[in-house]
Amino acid sequence: MAADYRFDESITLKLQRDEAIVLFWYLTRELWVRENNKLSASFIHPAEDHSLEALVQQLFPPLMDTGAPDAAGVEIAAREHLLKRYT
Repeated sequence: MAADYRFDESITLKLQRDEAIVLFWYLTRELWVRENNKLSASFIHPAEDHSLEALVQQLFPPLMDTGAPDAAGVEIAAREHLLKRYT
């Protein structure tokens, strides 16, 4: 490969916590619940699934506290909080 695309460099994303929670739970639902997985039907290359799995893995550590026993409540509250900022 002649071009230097710097593929081995890390990048940093900044999200508000509500955005990160909504994105994390959406991706886990879409990537891991395969029977209703519309997201993977849109993939044109296997690398797309791997890139989203990598994103989920990066979102998980700072959001560990959003899991059981009140995961559904946290996700609902994050959705509502996020929409309030944009409506």
